[in-house]
Amino acid sequence: MGSCVYHVAYQGLGAWFNNMGKNLEMANFTEAIYQARELAMGRMQYEANQYGAEGAVGVTIEEKSHVWGGHTIEFYAVGTAVRPMRADHQIKKPKAVLTLDR
Repeated sequence: MGSCVYHVAYQGLGAWFNNMGKNLEMANFTEAIYQARELAMGRMQYEANQYGAEGAVGVTIEEKSHVWGGHTIEFYAVGTAVRPMRADHQIKKPKAVLTLDR
């Protein structure tokens, strides 16, 4: 598992007035989300490597915001580490599986 709680920088008052009424991407927020997700997944990968795993399967990533931390986001990545049980055992390369049901 890997987690990351990330603080999203506040937008200055001048920038807020300049962007008021415009449909613009909030670059600070977008960048923070990308970095937090990558940190959580990287930490999960690091932990799996510590156990000699060759990969992780069944990975789920959750994003949360907390009342106690204004302008914070948390990413939490959980998966199952996999490694071969014998020297002659080969783990097949995973392929993406997307379900169409909800």
